[in-house]
Amino acid sequence: MEETVELARARAQKTRAERCLVAQYAVTKVLAESATLMAAAHEILRAIGESLDWELGMFWNVDEQADVLRFVDLWHAPYVEASAFCEDSRGRTFQRGAGLIGHVWANGIPIWIPDVATDRDFRRAPMAARVGLHGACAFPVRKGLRIYGVIEFFSREIREPDQDVLDMVADIGIKVGQFVDREQTAEALRQAEALAEVARLLGDIGHDIKNMLMPIVSGATLLEEELDECYGRLPETVTGNLKASRDLTKELTTMIQRGSRRIQDRVREMAESVKGITRAPEFAPCRISDVVSTVYASLRVLAQERKIALQVDGLDTLPLIRADESRLFNAIYNLVNNAIAEVPPDGSINVRGSIDPAGTSVQLSVIDTGKGMLPEVRASLFTYRAISRKVDGTGLGTKIVKDVVSAHGGTITVESEPGKGTVFHITLPLEGPPPHSGKVSRMIGASHTPNVH
Repeated sequence: MEETVELARARAQKTRAERCLVAQYAVTKVLAESATLMAAAHEILRAIGESLDWELGMFWNVDEQADVLRFVDLWHAPYVEASAFCEDSRGRTFQRGAGLIGHVWANGIPIWIPDVATDRDFRRAPMAARVGLHGACAFPVRKGLRIYGVIEFFSREIREPDQDVLDMVADIGIKVGQFVDREQTAEALRQAEALAEVARLLGDIGHDIKNMLMPIVSGATLLEEELDECYGRLPETVTGNLKASRDLTKELTTMIQRGSRRIQDRVREMAESVKGITRAPEFAPCRISDVVSTVYASLRVLAQERKIALQVDGLDTLPLIRADESRLFNAIYNLVNNAIAEVPPDGSINVRGSIDPAGTSVQLSVIDTGKGMLPEVRASLFTYRAISRKVDGTGLGTKIVKDVVSAHGGTITVESEPGKGTVFHITLPLEGPPPHSGKVSRMIGASHTPNVH
């Protein structure tokens, strides 16, 4: 009798070992034939499930940015009806240490639960019981200490832990982890190659822009000198009548010179960025009224063309602040330029300033009488997902503004409703950001001013 029991046990063990080998071979074949994890996930689950008599499997991926596990894919035997459990699982995320797969993620080892329907730590226990799921096994997808995801399987039977199976799925988890690691490495290489090409293109564009700007700057300077000489030769009776024209030409040539030099500065920053050099903000005493005046001088012709009034209120009474004048110019330029595109004729843009009650910061409001923003535009306003409604706009304008304000240790908020205009509120500390705050602005270009209203 004992020999019969031992023989049966040996046969069962041999059968399990054979099934484990079949599962390992099937998974290896899937990985060899798949280009991506998304393409392989379902077949990995099917291969393991069918080989080891599991009836439902799920693949979860580690979202490193959000620090949660997210659903990737599932497989179930054709005769299993567990749609409610599957839908419930699809909509969930799991933190490290939460539930079965969260514990696997936290501990980095396979875990077997004989009956999840009665396990208090299994968050989906009520739904599992409702669809008749009981036995469960989960294991990490890993390479070394790095865990890329978790795979879990379920059975409609209560199943006691099997160490041979646990050892085998741990090995499969390593194989899948190596596959994921290779995929991510290849993707990182593709991105690096794409970024290198972008950097090369930016370098070429920057070089061309620099060369194209040189004759513009020289031409504007020569034009100004020529006009000065011509006006100097005219009698006073004539020059008096031409004063308005002379003032306008002076303003326009100055605008061309200043704008060209600012573009040259930004192109220089772009070239340095391509070489891996990021210029930190240069803080110095700065008068906000002068910055706004320079912005308005650059945009006055465009505003007049569209019959838009550029106004200021309270700026002359503001104290000096420690700021990077060039970057502050970029921020205000972006906001005013964006507003000009949205404000109807006879509308206005007003930059209003005040000191906060504590006397430690200045508060700026850029107020326009434009079309206002839809909620979905406001929601992504200060991100790389910002929506531009300007033709050929990129949506980067307000992200640039946010970066500038953050680099100064300040804050920016927005109020806007469709048909009621927009107000940007900016707070800037008088003394600049705290020492060693680590806030470094990374901006793309002064002339890149897309409309996001």
